[in-house]
Amino acid sequence: MRYVVSCFFFLLSAPALRAQADCNPAYRPVVFVHGFLASGDTWAGFAHGFQAVGYCPDRLVAFDWNTLNQQANHAAALDAVIDAVRTRTGAAQVDLIGHSAGGGLGYTYLSDSARATKVARYVHIGSMNQKQPAGPTGTVPTLNLWSDGDRVVPGKEIPGATNIMLPGLDHYQIATSAESIITTFLFFLNDAPIPQVPEWTPSEQVRIGGRALFFGENKPAAHAAVELYYLDPGTGRRSSGTAVATVTADEQGYWAMPEVRTNVPVELVVLAGADARPVHYFREGFVQPHNLVYLRALPGPGTLVSMLLAGLPKSPRQAVINVFSSGQAVVFGRDSLFVNGIPLATEQHAAPEKTAISFFLYDGNDNQQSDLTSVGLFGKFPFLSGVDLFVNPDDAAPLEIVFNGRRQVVRKIRSSDGIQVVVFE
Repeated sequence: MRYVVSCFFFLLSAPALRAQADCNPAYRPVVFVHGFLASGDTWAGFAHGFQAVGYCPDRLVAFDWNTLNQQANHAAALDAVIDAVRTRTGAAQVDLIGHSAGGGLGYTYLSDSARATKVARYVHIGSMNQKQPAGPTGTVPTLNLWSDGDRVVPGKEIPGATNIMLPGLDHYQIATSAESIITTFLFFLNDAPIPQVPEWTPSEQVRIGGRALFFGENKPAAHAAVELYYLDPGTGRRSSGTAVATVTADEQGYWAMPEVRTNVPVELVVLAGADARPVHYFREGFVQPHNLVYLRALPGPGTLVSMLLAGLPKSPRQAVINVFSSGQAVVFGRDSLFVNGIPLATEQHAAPEKTAISFFLYDGNDNQQSDLTSVGLFGKFPFLSGVDLFVNPDDAAPLEIVFNGRRQVVRKIRSSDGIQVVVFE
């Protein structure tokens, strides 16, 4: 098993071989359930990997739920999604994957015998310890993936499940690593022949799409406008004065752009209403089709998340930057993160137990200096860090963000004109 995984790991990891094979409708649909404070873009790596070996894109479905609302009947909502997928595809069963808190929801969902019949195989990733495989009597075949490097959920073997410990991975890497993706695929195959991975044919344009949601709550940003700009890689400035493309999300926040140039840095702006604060997303160039590009708008007043974000300045005197690493945490002693040469992967802001993936950077006391102290309420939540860092929007020099050697250059925007999010996937 380990030998097969290592060989297949090479196939999916090599950039020259990563591609979408001919779509195979014989594969069962897969429903993904994300963890606390996360969204469906947790599963971008899984979506790319599974499409590379023949999964049809419309059979890979991310279930978005509000992990801050523990009173809602999330199992019923998940059941409705699974039923809709089964009806649309004609599949009798789906495969189900849950990460972290999503694993807890997966076990809750499968504890009902009627619901358990709808799931052929279940994968429990970086999630709570259990006494038996999923299902009311432990009869749903279960793969349990965990790591000794996970500082959020200490994993261990589940009696009766297929247990694989992936050494040294942080809490998010367990859900994004190539080995996790391949191990899961082989588990779903259940000894069926491994398909051949075709050679990749680069394209000048690809289709991208995803969802516009409100940060933290995952409520759809219905009818939000999404604008696309190409960027000069050296200066971070827009290549044109007007948007290259503008689309409107549907009622559930889903949006798509069919023709986006590859290997060119982009800025995606989400406008969730006439009075909403724009959020500017900066990304490295796309190299392949991408169906899980998530754009989070800022929620309105009166919610827990709005209280968390209430301290973000809205001022022409400074910029507000969020650095978001969707594929792994930034861990002190292992990773490097620099903003204009200032190190942020410090013990204070990137302690291993913090498992920080999202850094909010702004001048918290408005003294126009980078004190590099903790700011806001972000320290009270896992996965989030707030750092007092002053970025002067009147300084024409671009902002340089370097994460583990990967570099993005972006222009500076007054926080009164919007929030900037720099994404490393």
